[in-house]
Amino acid sequence: MELINGVFELSEKFMLNPKHVKLNEDFIRTTADVMIEAGIKPFPPESKGKDEMVICWQELVASSINYCYWYGTSHIRPNNSSSTLMYNIVNEAFDTYDIYWPWYVKTKLAGYRFPLLEDRVRHIEEVYQNGAPYIKALLELKDKEFYPLFNDLVLVFPGFASDMFLKRASLFFLQLYRTLGWFEEGMKLLPVPADYQVPNMLRHYGCIEYDQVLAKVVLENQLIAKHSQMECEIRAATVLACKKLQELTGWNISEIDAWLWLRRKEATLPFHLTITTDY
Repeated sequence: MELINGVFELSEKFMLNPKHVKLNEDFIRTTADVMIEAGIKPFPPESKGKDEMVICWQELVASSINYCYWYGTSHIRPNNSSSTLMYNIVNEAFDTYDIYWPWYVKTKLAGYRFPLLEDRVRHIEEVYQNGAPYIKALLELKDKEFYPLFNDLVLVFPGFASDMFLKRASLFFLQLYRTLGWFEEGMKLLPVPADYQVPNMLRHYGCIEYDQVLAKVVLENQLIAKHSQMECEIRAATVLACKKLQELTGWNISEIDAWLWLRRKEATLPFHLTITTDY
């Protein structure tokens, strides 16, 4: 559990003496009550098909490139780039092009001019080169202990490991749980995938608060540097607030993440802007 615990420990270190972001315990409790009253909101599966191996491939590829769709400001998406469009491309690739799926995904992403295209191509190649033995192990060990498979994902794929908050690694297993019902025990252990939308929704509900400097930066669509104190405090507060919501509601982290992320359009303020492959 070292990798997973490390995310929580890192988050706690950033929030010991934060400069820009703080947790609001009262609003976290209020939000937990709102969530319980509203009920769990299931996350619609995004990978298509019935074959478990194909779904594993689709989710591994999608999770490896599921980041940074905006360009310039939070509301501009070149050619409507989004996670939905990305999943459609990945699903089409495995449905139609079989072993040629990397060519199809890369050329489609290029045709739609997705942001951070070179990074996405690199991560696709990483999955293509190392994915088969990992998915074989995933299928063989899915009913056994969860953590070794999580650990191997991080060890085998540097693209997943490079994020200290392990957003896309965590999301990969959330997606397998949502689509195939696997790794229920892991959903009690993982950190929330700390991205753009979840902290924005936590802020919307008052669970986390920004100081005047950060609030102005976000409102004016100014870039926040990757690995800066501002960015790390946003993500650290997100991880800890969602952990507290999990404790208060009794829900697992997939259910917490889905409830917040699926309500992202309720937010009246923009999300923070950091150019990164982490989320």
